[in-house]
Amino acid sequence: MTHTIFFAFPDEMTEADRAEFFREGTAMALASDLVESYVHKPSIPLPTHVAPAFVPSAMAQMRYPDLASLQKYLTHPPVGEFVRKWQQKFPYQAVSVNTED
Repeated sequence: MTHTIFFAFPDEMTEADRAEFFREGTAMALASDLVESYVHKPSIPLPTHVAPAFVPSAMAQMRYPDLASLQKYLTHPPVGEFVRKWQQKFPYQAVSVNTED
């Protein structure tokens, strides 16, 4: 299973803040023993003539051995703490999609 999250960070969130966000997120995910891998990448914005509904700044992908591991991770207490902490510092938007590998 792959869980892909697209993040739209506010303009006031610096590159250093984003690096720390992903450092903490990667460490938390891998320390959970539920996530097999974690990668993140910044978005490469391109001009468009269509008004997008959502403009992502970055994405993260986490791989899980199975659906049960993904479901357990999403209710893992450190995940909620991480989201609350970073939402308080820099309110961001996120959308996700889950896919089978």
